[in-house]
Amino acid sequence: MAGTKKYRILSLDGGGSWAVIQVKALMKIYGEDTHGHRVLSNFDLVAANSGGSIVAAALFEDLQLDQILALFQSEKQRREIFSELPWYKKLNPIRLVLPAPQFSTKKKHQAIRAALPKTGSMPMDEIKVHGKNDAPVKLIFASYNYDRDRAKFLRSWPSKAGSVTDPFKPMALADAVHASTNAPIEYFDEPASIDGVQYWDGGLTGYNNPALAAATEAIAEGWGKDEIAILSIGTANTMLPLSGKAESPVLIRKKQVSTITNDLKKLSATIMADPPDAHSFLAHIMLGGILPAPAQCPAPTSVIRLNPLIQPEGDPTNGWTLPKGLDERSFKRLVELNMAAVEQEDVDLIVKFCELWMQGEVRNQSIRAGKDFSCEIGFARFTEALAAWKAM
Repeated sequence: MAGTKKYRILSLDGGGSWAVIQVKALMKIYGEDTHGHRVLSNFDLVAANSGGSIVAAALFEDLQLDQILALFQSEKQRREIFSELPWYKKLNPIRLVLPAPQFSTKKKHQAIRAALPKTGSMPMDEIKVHGKNDAPVKLIFASYNYDRDRAKFLRSWPSKAGSVTDPFKPMALADAVHASTNAPIEYFDEPASIDGVQYWDGGLTGYNNPALAAATEAIAEGWGKDEIAILSIGTANTMLPLSGKAESPVLIRKKQVSTITNDLKKLSATIMADPPDAHSFLAHIMLGGILPAPAQCPAPTSVIRLNPLIQPEGDPTNGWTLPKGLDERSFKRLVELNMAAVEQEDVDLIVKFCELWMQGEVRNQSIRAGKDFSCEIGFARFTEALAAWKAM
């Protein structure tokens, strides 16, 4: 793909089953039957978290994009990742306050290994795929070291941004994916244990969107800010107005009531909430992006954000309306769905939502949005963002 930027980054958010959106976006850009290594040849660095880590690893496994799509669209495959705990292990004496875990950490590890038969057991630094600059594509996963209460970046190379006193020791690919995909509280039942160290999902560190971490790595490697471009693909976010007239009550976010139960539920959901907004913007600033005046909106950026928004069309004055192609029931269901969407009906709805986004009926996430969701930095529609990426 022609372009002016010398160093290209693919950044993949976490989001469980919603990572099907990332695969669909890559298929739109590179073709449905394109192999993973062919996709990777367009990049120099891949950064991923959680569900995005599964997509990234499948690219290094050299699966075709339609095969990667099947990992998420097959209910059998999903239920191997999200393997239900037996009923007696879900018992929680304070369940009215604290959500109980639903899925087995150990069985998730087994499912990840089974999905990566060629590369899963290989140390990450031994998986060589040549990228845009004819050097091996670097790979980094975000994780959370449970024992040390700090972010842990699992890399395929001895990064200049890493510790100089802690020798580089690469994980096996499947183990690194496991450490990055282990969402706590209401999802998996225990930390992922790798070589005696315990890990939770990298979203706990604020890196559910790893674009900022990836930009840091590129700059540490000596690349100029004006040489770097990031393709940051999300797994959808919900952004509802707080007021205004609407054709349906599901389009307006209700005032939130602070209770122990609600606050704990919000805490468990924050791994997929604000960081995608903040980190794309911070990466934009880090790479020399401008802060626009009103007449300059939307401002250009070298951080191309592809992420559909569960959001109504319109404004408070003229009223909020459902996006074309979604009825009230479907919109409400999208708002309610968490990352562990397993039922076929739910994943089919996510895929439909994704297709509406790529057709321009659903809004794309801005790098920075202003009043009433106006796009100040970035691109308000998928087609605009895609065209900008192709010109990079």
